[in-house]
Amino acid sequence: MNFLIYPPLTPAELAQVQAVSPELEIVNALTEEDALAAIPQAVGMYGNLTPALLERAENLRWLQTPIAGLERYMFPDLAASDIIVSNMAKIYSDMIADHAFCFILMFARGIHLYMRRQIQGVWRQGTPVHHLGDCTLGIIGLGGIGTELARRGKAHDMRVIAVDARPDETPSRFLDLEALWSTDRLHNLLAASDFVVSCVPQTPETVGLIGASELAKMRPTAYLINISRGVVVKLDALVDALESGRIAGAALDVYEREPLAAEHPLWQMENVILTPHVAADNPHVPQRRIDTLKDNLRRYLNAEPLRNVVDKRRLF
Repeated sequence: MNFLIYPPLTPAELAQVQAVSPELEIVNALTEEDALAAIPQAVGMYGNLTPALLERAENLRWLQTPIAGLERYMFPDLAASDIIVSNMAKIYSDMIADHAFCFILMFARGIHLYMRRQIQGVWRQGTPVHHLGDCTLGIIGLGGIGTELARRGKAHDMRVIAVDARPDETPSRFLDLEALWSTDRLHNLLAASDFVVSCVPQTPETVGLIGASELAKMRPTAYLINISRGVVVKLDALVDALESGRIAGAALDVYEREPLAAEHPLWQMENVILTPHVAADNPHVPQRRIDTLKDNLRRYLNAEPLRNVVDKRRLF
């Protein structure tokens, strides 16, 4: 099998991929020119398939992307092609869920307020405290990240509810959820939750998913957390909701525009926690990418179902 890798892997990574099977004839292209020369023979590819490469991809049947979110990767000709595309879904799920649950714990124990007092050198006891066993966690999107977050919520005795675009395809029976609804019941989830966490991919349907009308459905004691994609939450509407007290607070790792402008009002709000798009940072990510590639290569060679095949129109 002719297999193209571009951009190139390191020698150590390449050795792992080559060890999958002697049937593999791998081109680890160092330059785009090398990739353009190799793509006509390639049946499979790992990396960045550009429009120029697709034009010459006469035999390409399967593309493994090195990323999970495809909103900036997919282009019309690729979406219209018969090439099977698989992504890196689930390699970040546990670490991003940890990041989201860290936000929940900080709000529940008032750590976001104590940290500000620490910086100011102020010794003052007392913040609102939430017992997680009394709280409802509402998860928007029950994919890999949402599933891991649900497990963490259940481990802390939280009531967990969720909405998902494909509720019949989620592993909800293993999670003991209080409710799993389709996304048309998002407002029900917002009204019932103490912590609302967005875990959805970026698709045409999720751009601007959380705006003024959605925030108005939330409890005034509730917190919004976004660790999915920045365009899901309209920041102007969020600022209005925070300033007016319609919600209790928010934690964000992603933003409509990045980096968040230094003059943005969110920086100065004491009921807001901000991190600079780092929820997926983890030392295990590079090896997980290679492990997913190796597994899918074995599956392809053995004519077995691939992991993480995406709907190219829906981007997940």
